[in-house]
Amino acid sequence: MEKKFRHYEFEGVVLDIPMHYDELAQMYIEEYRNFIEDPAWTEDGHPVIGAVEDACTYSEWDEPGRCTDCGSCHYYTPAAADTLIGVCRHEKRGSVK
Repeated sequence: MEKKFRHYEFEGVVLDIPMHYDELAQMYIEEYRNFIEDPAWTEDGHPVIGAVEDACTYSEWDEPGRCTDCGSCHYYTPAAADTLIGVCRHEKRGSVK
């Protein structure tokens, strides 16, 4: 069986995310790499992150409470619809160019 990938291009980032077929869910699921150990950056120096990563100390939530993951943070922007990867836009998380 040929390996499937989902192709993303956003903010100067090009990623091909491998997918596997999950028998229980009966659908293809993306296999995200660990963006903490193997980072990717936008052209503007923002880190690409997984929505399910634990929220960092800079996280802020739009509603009362505490962010528990990056996907619930005010600074997180999804790369595309129906994906769990995105960009952190907090100024202190940017890279040095």
